Amino acid sequence: MIEVLLQQLNDSDIKWIGSNSRIQRINSGDILIHEQRKVECLYIVLEGTFSASIKQNANSALAGVFATLENDDELEEEIARFSTGEVLGEFSLLHFSPSATTVRAIENSVVLSISSHDLLVKLHEDTAFASRFYQAIAILVLERFERLVKKFTNRRHIKIPALQNGPMLFGELSDSDVDWIIENSYLETVSPGTVLIRAGRAVENIYLLIQGSVSVCFKEENPTSSLTHVFSLLEDSDEVELPEYEIATSSVSEIIGETTLIDKRLPNYTFTTLEFSKVLVIKKQQLFVQLQQNSAIGARFYRLISILISARLESLINRLGYGKSSYSVGQKLSQNVQYDDEMDSALMSNLFLGGARFDWMLKRLEVLS
Repeated sequence: MIEVLLQQLNDSDIKWIGSNSRIQRINSGDILIHEQRKVECLYIVLEGTFSASIKQNANSALAGVFATLENDDELEEEIARFSTGEVLGEFSLLHFSPSATTVRAIENSVVLSISSHDLLVKLHEDTAFASRFYQAIAILVLERFERLVKKFTNRRHIKIPALQNGPMLFGELSDSDVDWIIENSYLETVSPGTVLIRAGRAVENIYLLIQGSVSVCFKEENPTSSLTHVFSLLEDSDEVELPEYEIATSSVSEIIGETTLIDKRLPNYTFTTLEFSKVLVIKKQQLFVQLQQNSAIGARFYRLISILISARLESLINRLGYGKSSYSVGQKLSQNVQYDDEMDSALMSNLFLGGARFDWMLKRLEVLS
C-alpha cells in the first residue's frame, strides 16, 4: 500500500508529513486504536503488522448466540491485518464517530504519527495537497472495503445498510460545486431492471440517485483477461460466468460509480434499478477533468468520496460486530436509540447544511416544488 501514497503525493507533500509527524514504536500486543474511542492521530505503518478486531455487542441477541457457540463470553474477531504503507485512523479526518475496531500490534512495529488537528488545518489551507491526499485515502479505504466484502458478505449473507442520511454528504460541497453539477448533467428517468453500471465493463457516467432505489451486486474479478472475457461472451462461449451477489441497496442522494474516479480498474459492482427511478447523469470524463484542473473542487469531491466509502466500510464492520449502537455517517437518527458516542456539533451542522443543499438542488432540477 506504500505505493498508493508515493503515487498520489508529491515530494513536498511527503516532506510536510515528515516534518509534522513523529516516529512511534509499538510493542507486540499493545493497542494503537481502541474500539469505540475517538482517535486524535493519523498513523502510517512504517514497519510491522497490526490486527483489526471487533468485539460483540453485549446487548445483541445474535452476538450472544455466537458467543455461546464459541464458548467465549468476550467474543472478538479479527477482520483485517495491516502492514507497511497502510494508513490507520483515517476516520478521524473524515467524520466524527469513534473507531469501529480495535487495532493491535501483532509484532513489534513502527508507525508515523500525525496529529489529526494539524493535518486538518493543512488540508484546509492547501487545496492542492488536500486533493492529492484525499484521493490517496479514498483508494486505501476502497481497497480495505473490498477485502472485507470478498471475505465476509457472501459467506455470511450480509447486506450493507443503505445510507439513510445521504443528503448530509452534500454538506461537504459548496454552492458552486452544486451549480457545476447541475450545469453539467441531465436528469433521466429509468425503468426497473435498468443496469446503470455493469461489473467488468467500462464506466462512462457517474450517477446521483434522485428518486428510487438501486441494487448493488458484487462480482469477483474474473481470472481471465477482461478482453478475452468480452470476446467469449460475444462468441457465445461456454466460459463459466462468475456469480454476482447482492451486498447493498443504494438510496436517494447516493452517488453511483464514484469509485471509478479513483480506481482505474474495471468495476466489480453491478448497479441495477429496483423501481422507476430518477438519476442525475454526469459524464465521468468531464467530472474527472474538472477534479484535476480545479484543486479546490477536487479536494471537496475526493473528501466526499472518501467519506462515502468510509461510511460503507463502517456499516459493514458494524454488521460484522452484530450491531453497534454508535452513530455512523449516513445512518438514520432514531429517538428510541441511545448511541454509545455523542455526535459532534460539526457533524450536526453538516447534517442540516447538506440536507438543505440537496433540497435546493432538487428544486433547481424541478424535482421538488
